[in-house]
Amino acid sequence: MKEEQTPKNNFYVTTSIPYVNGEPHLGHAMEFVMADVIARRARQQGKNVMFSTGTDEHGTKIAEKAAELKLEPQAFADKMSQAFADLAKRLNISNTRFIRTTDEGHEQRAKLIWKALEHDIYKSKYVGWYCTGDEAFFTETEVKQYNGICPNHNRPFEKIEEENYFFKLSAYTDKIREKIESNEFRIVPVTRRNEILALLKEGLEDISISRPKEKVGWGIAVPGDTKQNMYVWFEALTNYITVLGYPEHQDFKDFWPAQTQVIGKDITRFHAAIWPAILMSLKLPLAKDLYVHSFITVEGKKMS
Repeated sequence: MKEEQTPKNNFYVTTSIPYVNGEPHLGHAMEFVMADVIARRARQQGKNVMFSTGTDEHGTKIAEKAAELKLEPQAFADKMSQAFADLAKRLNISNTRFIRTTDEGHEQRAKLIWKALEHDIYKSKYVGWYCTGDEAFFTETEVKQYNGICPNHNRPFEKIEEENYFFKLSAYTDKIREKIESNEFRIVPVTRRNEILALLKEGLEDISISRPKEKVGWGIAVPGDTKQNMYVWFEALTNYITVLGYPEHQDFKDFWPAQTQVIGKDITRFHAAIWPAILMSLKLPLAKDLYVHSFITVEGKKMS
């Protein structure tokens, strides 16, 4: 694996990219401000800061919400993305980039990443539990733990059987664990670090990274297969390097790996297991720090 380091004075910080199926809320504002504090402090220390945020705009939920409002998915995504950009502006967030996953450049680079990962991608039949609210698949263990009801969306998991492309996530279990245990990849706070280490101890399973286009039509097509679209969570994770112009742009060469990535606790598995495995498969270094914040709750439930 290449272990290139960013130039000493460069500093890259990211937020997760909010999903645009709903309006911005206080939880989004909190994450923006957290990352902004890190960026501003780095500038005070004389660092050359790249600070990226943006919006995640593909998948079933976006298409469903657009249809409900009698809008085309792109028109709905445009409207909602602007709401998040406006929130960042009102909060005086000092981001230097705002990426949209419907940007042509992101779509082109996501396809390049897929091609670069093909040595770890295979096609197979999938039977599993899915939550449209999360746009995510869940394991049998998780479904049993939650008594068949998604804790984030209070709706039953849906059992799905279909032929998809898979990523060999299982091949990276030990390598990711080593990076975390050595603090080369640092997860803060320690409670979240311990949670992901417990998951890694059980062993990671290969994951589905595509959905049939007939079921999820709003997405980026899999290169070479017009019947499949990239799974929204797989594709969205790539934004952290597509926004830098992976693979050829100088910004990518100068600013990756990120110093700090700020995320919410519900997406820890994606950022502490799946995203590191993608980077390892691409022979890229991992981000240095992953800061995981908790939810703002209303009557004990996640604000959304």
